[in-house]
Amino acid sequence: MPITIGRGFLKSEMFSQSAISQRSFFTLLWEKIKDFFCSTRRSAADQYIKELCDVASPPDAQRLFDLFCALYELSSPSCRGNFHFQHYKDAECQYTNLCIKDGEDIPLCIMIRQDHYYYEIMNRTVLCVDTQSAHLKRYSDINIKASTYVCEPLCCLFPERLQLSLSGGITFPVDLKNIEETLIAMAEKGNLCDWKEQERKAAISSKINLGIAQAGVTAIDDAIKNKIAAKVIENTNLKNAAFEPNYAQSSVTQIVYSCLFKNEILMNMLEESSSHGLLCLNELTEYVALQVHNSLFSEDLSSLVETTKNEAHHQS
Repeated sequence: MPITIGRGFLKSEMFSQSAISQRSFFTLLWEKIKDFFCSTRRSAADQYIKELCDVASPPDAQRLFDLFCALYELSSPSCRGNFHFQHYKDAECQYTNLCIKDGEDIPLCIMIRQDHYYYEIMNRTVLCVDTQSAHLKRYSDINIKASTYVCEPLCCLFPERLQLSLSGGITFPVDLKNIEETLIAMAEKGNLCDWKEQERKAAISSKINLGIAQAGVTAIDDAIKNKIAAKVIENTNLKNAAFEPNYAQSSVTQIVYSCLFKNEILMNMLEESSSHGLLCLNELTEYVALQVHNSLFSEDLSSLVETTKNEAHHQS
């Protein structure tokens, strides 16, 4: 049966009809590649492969990419030639194959496409995940489907474009390349790492501050804000996260808003429709900003505002 994983709009369906257990997948893969790692690194590699083979709670596409990179880093220098990264791009689409080869055998192969991904262990498909349409909360007549691909300069999966579908059969794409190009330019200048450190703090802080504001609780000073933030960060397992009580918006949100605002088709649609407006643009910006944050930091902040609201009421 399909199971929901990841950020709520991914569905995973088992392809293989044979009753291969998680342990069987692990044994098949581990026996083939365990010699690629020296004895001191096998324990860490073992844990990554167990996560990879967890068919009950499979990793999403970004995590698959991270696991492949982690296994590569753990492998012995003499064995790194067995790890292959193949990126393809043409006029129609772009996709990435990540695979581990052992002679004629391919113990692991991960295929990441713009709207779906799947992976195989010893030529047996473990699962395939398709990106499903999402809805804006306040504008349920707008369906969104994000296309992602592996961005090599940023070393992550990145949203490339949105496909927006409106009532009446109106469908059009929204290009997000300006967002990617802005971040790649930072990487080329050597500023990306410092920027990411500040951006993560700003993104987390702005969500927590918004949750506190929406809670509508009076007489909350910075000391109480810090207490609420500490509890929220602990409960949501945001490791090594910092909080700033004065942050209201992240840089990613500003970059995304600018990108969407410059899209003439989107802006004309918002202006001509009586049921949409700048609030719709703000919600769409928030949706894309969450996808970009997840790509850059492999963490989901979509529930942070509601979690903070609940904690603020609890602390009041």
